[in-house]
Amino acid sequence: MNKKFLSAILFGALMVSSTGTFVSCKDYDEDIDRIDNTLNDLKSKLDALQTKVDAGKYVTNITKAGDGITITWNDNSTSTIETIKGDKGDKGDAVEISIDPTTKNWIIDGEDTGICAQGKDGNSTNGVSAKSPSIDATTGNWVVYAWDADKQEYVGTDTGVSAKGASAYVVDEGNYYTLNVAADKAGTSYTTVKLPKSPTVITEIEVLGYLYTPDSYEDGKWVPMNVDAVANTTYSNFIYNFTLVDDAILNADAMKAWNKEAGVKKIIKGQALSSVASWGSNLLVRVAPASLDASQLSFKLINSKMTEAPFVLGTPEAYNGLLSRAAVSGNGLWAIPVSAKEGMTYKDADAYKAQFTVTGKNYDGGPRDQAIVFALQEKDGFATNYNLAFAYNQNLNLDATATTINKSTVSPAPVELGETNTVTFDNIENVYDAHLHFNEADVIRWGIEYTDGISFKVTKLADQITVPSISVDVHYVTLEGKAKTTTLSVQPAKAYAGITELASNNIAIVKDQTKNNFEASLAPMFTDLGTNNTALWKSDVESHKVTVYRVKSGTETEDASISGVTVTFDKKELKDITKVKVSIDANTILDHTKNYYALIEFYDEAGNKLNTVKAPFTISIPSLASLLVKEEAVFTGTTLAKAYMNSEDAEAATENDKGIKASTYSFKYAFKNFADAFKDGTTITFDINADQKFGNDKVSTLATLNNANAAGVQIELTNNEKAYNKAINIDITAASYLGKYTYTKEEREAAAFSIQVMSPIERGTVDSATGSAIEVEATDLSKAKLVESDFKATTYNTVAYHIFPEWISNASAFASVYIKDVAFKSENENVFKVGTRVAATAKAASYVPVEPMNIAQTTVAPVKVTVTDVWGYVKDASIDVKVIVNK
Repeated sequence: MNKKFLSAILFGALMVSSTGTFVSCKDYDEDIDRIDNTLNDLKSKLDALQTKVDAGKYVTNITKAGDGITITWNDNSTSTIETIKGDKGDKGDAVEISIDPTTKNWIIDGEDTGICAQGKDGNSTNGVSAKSPSIDATTGNWVVYAWDADKQEYVGTDTGVSAKGASAYVVDEGNYYTLNVAADKAGTSYTTVKLPKSPTVITEIEVLGYLYTPDSYEDGKWVPMNVDAVANTTYSNFIYNFTLVDDAILNADAMKAWNKEAGVKKIIKGQALSSVASWGSNLLVRVAPASLDASQLSFKLINSKMTEAPFVLGTPEAYNGLLSRAAVSGNGLWAIPVSAKEGMTYKDADAYKAQFTVTGKNYDGGPRDQAIVFALQEKDGFATNYNLAFAYNQNLNLDATATTINKSTVSPAPVELGETNTVTFDNIENVYDAHLHFNEADVIRWGIEYTDGISFKVTKLADQITVPSISVDVHYVTLEGKAKTTTLSVQPAKAYAGITELASNNIAIVKDQTKNNFEASLAPMFTDLGTNNTALWKSDVESHKVTVYRVKSGTETEDASISGVTVTFDKKELKDITKVKVSIDANTILDHTKNYYALIEFYDEAGNKLNTVKAPFTISIPSLASLLVKEEAVFTGTTLAKAYMNSEDAEAATENDKGIKASTYSFKYAFKNFADAFKDGTTITFDINADQKFGNDKVSTLATLNNANAAGVQIELTNNEKAYNKAINIDITAASYLGKYTYTKEEREAAAFSIQVMSPIERGTVDSATGSAIEVEATDLSKAKLVESDFKATTYNTVAYHIFPEWISNASAFASVYIKDVAFKSENENVFKVGTRVAATAKAASYVPVEPMNIAQTTVAPVKVTVTDVWGYVKDASIDVKVIVNK
């Protein structure tokens, strides 16, 4: 476990040592009351630290800073937890607590407590983490823990050492730090916060098995480990073989020559040259949480005695392939390469095997080899169960042969000027060490540069007319313990220039297929060739080859299987060309989120590559925002459409049995030229956001979309009471430009909007025409009436309308198509009563009679005007009526 402690001490200086010690001080009662404010400050700082952690910050370092603890975050900002000090802090008796590096026991003031600081079975990496020391709430002493095998839990022991006064201390937990801050002035209870060391902390690691390599088996097939199987059972465990270097190997002439060479890995007696089977040399591991970047972690294999297996685990690589066993989730999968450690020596072969097997007894009492099981352990301590084993197989191939250059199928292998070339082995995993040797004259003549062990470059040509082949000697040692030399032939390609990369171009996709292309000048290519080589190039060029690539992104591989892209030139003869044109064929659909390039290689009559042009390009489609152009009169610079219903929708809407129109609003009023967005096969499908709720009701149950994937799409409120005048979120669930270029989820989300359906009447106003009370005479019944001129009614945007019916087409009717009815009611019938509205005629306007009551003085009382629109929404207004007495 070897946890480290960093403690900020009350009444004393902070003390830290490399062995993981921390310092506390004994209680000083007379100082306790003086530190209350400081404790409160520490608690507030804890909250600030937790806020940083919640925001995704993680710790890169924790150090002592004067009398406090300084925490450094991944953005290089720092937070400091100060020590609380008192007047008598210089007299405190320091107590030192540490972990003995040999016994792993807790050491208090130099005294061995006899209590192991390690976890279960002597370690904290088997799924049961060892507990950190705590402080007893009653005694205020440090309590340390040891694993109780009978109880299967950690049992605490009071050390008798006072922890009172330790205001803050930090425990290094491996994957994270635990910061402990005193919660009371006595230091008897502490609050804690976990400070992660990485963006995400491991919660689980599971070894699923090992992956077959695509070179030998179907890619993605995996084999689960089975430690209960008999050793050497095919595929049950990691299969390994090895060669132990002896005198016979060392005395071979080729090996003697090898060991005399400078810069090679020497072969020594007793050395184990070992290999895991190539077809099963990648662990398939699931790491949780799935968001964790396991490539930033390092692992090793350990047995139950904490002894490490003599194998190296490489950097984890995300596995995104499709597994052939359906029971395994693809989330959080990583492939970890496994290879043998080099340079380790052993007394004999049995000593090497003893790392993987022990001899036990069979059921009949005879000897039986049993596999030692290993766990996968992350460097900071988290480990899997012990379910990995190795099986020795002496028939596993350890030989290797250098076969060609760059996997070429011809000899001599063609190599390009300035490019890195690598020797190909049939079993590269069985090569212990290798290097190349060219004749010194060839090195000078062809400008040969050695790069990485078995790689090289040819940087120049002796002439441009005759290019002979040259030889390279490959020296290598196999895991069979054999030093070999293989001679291969290479032929530098005749070339006048390397690769010329043109500026990137974009093809904006349109319906007119003849416009889906770009043209670029080849002037940069001729500049790279130079004057003399341009003349030679024009003389020699006979043919060209075009390959179109999709550029890799992240863990993707570069894809050369792109078809449907045509490359042409402005002239018929290659020697005369000045421009290149890249066109997308009519039936080709490329991914507008990716980058592409056309690689154009030019050759002479003999097939020698003269030069290469790389023409990068992208494609683009109109953004959904450019198709769905918001009507600013509706959106007013926001993503919320203020949707006031209109007469056109109302006229087409259905009526219920009470003559009320359905509340509908067509999207065409909220966007400019809305129908154009659906031209040329472009499709857009709208939907009400499935997760949005108003109270306990899903909005999708309160409203619906009619013609959701057409230019006639409209929203209809199915529950006027709950959905009216509410911002309803509209998603675009699918969209395709020209019916074939699909918009991504992110692009569709960017075009989402909200819509708030309202009535122009209900959102309008009704008032008296003058803004003051309407006057009627109590003694003149002929004048005691309410008429149109008494009122002023407007819609939401102050458009006036009449609230009394008019004589229209030989009938009494409301002039506004939005009005269903208007009602009048006295709110104080002791002052006046309202009669039945009188319809308009050809000779007289409509009015409402008012019957003043016999009142003693002029009095004002309100009349309630209720305007009901065609959608059933109501606009109520209370308007004063002044009944005048004795005028």
